[in-house]
Order: sequence, then structure tokens, then C-alpha cells
Amino acid sequence: MEKYLFTDGTNVIREVESREELQLLIQSTAEPAKVRIWIFSTNEWISIVDFNKRTSGQNSLVKKPEPVAEVKEPPAPRLKSSIPGYLKKASIGVVSAAAILLVYNFTRVTWRKATPLNILAERPANTPPVNIDSLIETVETLRGQKLDKITRTNLRIRNTWPDLIQLQLMADRDISRDGSRYYNAEISVDNSTGYNLDNAVVKLDVWKNNEVSGSDTIQFSNITYAALAKRKLDPVYRGDSISVSFISIKSKVFNFCYSSEKKSNYGNYNDRWFCRE
Repeated sequence: MEKYLFTDGTNVIREVESREELQLLIQSTAEPAKVRIWIFSTNEWISIVDFNKRTSGQNSLVKKPEPVAEVKEPPAPRLKSSIPGYLKKASIGVVSAAAILLVYNFTRVTWRKATPLNILAERPANTPPVNIDSLIETVETLRGQKLDKITRTNLRIRNTWPDLIQLQLMADRDISRDGSRYYNAEISVDNSTGYNLDNAVVKLDVWKNNEVSGSDTIQFSNITYAALAKRKLDPVYRGDSISVSFISIKSKVFNFCYSSEKKSNYGNYNDRWFCRE
């Protein structure tokens, strides 16, 4: 038995079981050039002209139509799959899982252990190095008298404090393509002035693309000169790097008040961090 599918260019597709029935459908259509025929033994839609060529030796269905504009081929009929439904769903699930796993492996951040961080705070720009002996000589000349030992000592400490008060940051570090992460951080203050410090405020900055992306403030109080003052930090910091600096330091015992926001406490750059608080 001959079987065909027939469409006249509309969305309707009819199944035809004989050549005679097919011929009747073609003769009843207003535009034969739009007719498309699907032979079940083939895998494509063909025009009447192509059908007549393939079935030469048999009577042609209609006369060769006049050339017309190209007509969009109708979609191929959907044949029923021989794969059971549950297998098809399982296959889709496997493919989806593989795609998700591929995306996850490509996008996840992989951290690698790196050398631990161990840095000292840089000397603040508002406390440049000075020749302390020359400074003492200048002060004595201006006063017209020698400074006593305690005054000399306190003046020396106030103007060389970055050499005597060391701020250190240590932390474990991991690296990835996104940068670094720092954890188990510890900040310590080493006071070798010979006097106790009343308090100190420290700032930790996280840097990303040469800009500060986050900060923490840490308070210290009653910092002795006999032992390091230490502070453990719980957060994990992510960025290109981290740094620490003093915001302020105070010690009444040698009249010292440092501030990162000032150039001097009272305008005297010969003894810029002197205070009576």
C-alpha cells in the first residue's frame, strides 16, 4: 500500500493511502505550487515536480506548475520515538547534571596555601625621620638653657616613636585567581619606649585594585613595655593585600599624643606630638 503525507501550504497535514486520493487532493487545491508531498520511504518534503520525477513511468499527478516564489518548507512530521519515556527522562537528567557539574568546576574558586603574611606598619608620613641630637641642640639654643635629662629623654621618644613602637601584622594566607584571603590574623604592638602607653587605636585596611575595599579598627589599652600587646582577629579578609597603621597613640607619662589625622598637635614641628592631656 502506498502512503503519503500531503499539505497545501497551510498548517494542515493529511495522511493519504493511495496515489488516486493524493491526485484528488492536488486537483482540489488552488495553488499547486505550494503543495508538498512526503513519501513514507523518504525523509523529506518534495514538490509535485520532484514527485513526478521520482515516479517517472507512472502518470504524473498534475502539469508542471509555473515558477513561483520559494515557499517555506513545512516542518517534518514528528515520528514517535522508540526510546521509552523513562529512559529519555533519565538521559535528560544525566545531561543536566553533567552541565551543572561542568559549570561548577569552571566557576568555583580554588584556594591554594601560600606563604603566611608577616609585615610591619610603615612609618607614617606625618612623622618624618629627624636628627634628634640636632633637634635637641636647636631647642636648647632657642631656650637659652640646657634641657634636663627627663626632658631630653621624653623629647627623644616623642620624635623617634616609630622606631620604638612597632606595629606588626601576621596572618595565614591562601591565594586563587580572584586574589588572596587572610585568616587567623594577629596584630601586636611592641612598646620599647620604657614607658607604658595609655591606649592605641589601630586600623587594618583591605586593598583591592589599589583601593581600600574594607577596614577594621582595633583598640589597645594599658600597653606595657615589658611584653607584646597582642590581639587575635576572627574575620577572614579577602583582597589583593592588607595593611595596618596607627590611628592614634597616647601616653600621659611622657606627654605624647600621636594622631594620623594631624601634622602636629599645636604647630611646633620641632616637637609635633607633645601634649599635656
